[in-house]
Amino acid sequence: MERMVFTVGLALLIIILVILFFTFIPVGLWITAYFSGVKIGITTLIGMRLRRVIPSRIV
Repeated sequence: MERMVFTVGLALLIIILVILFFTFIPVGLWITAYFSGVKIGITTLIGMRLRRVIPSRIV
């Protein structure tokens, strides 16, 4: 029983982390920029988010 609770808790934690990852990091914008030929790194987009710059307006 304890193992099942641990597994369910771990699965929920992973799901929450994935949702937060895709919410905070503009992966879709990075893919669009990459295929458009724009040389911008995912870390640059993360930095823009941290500086409260709207990455979609810049890229």
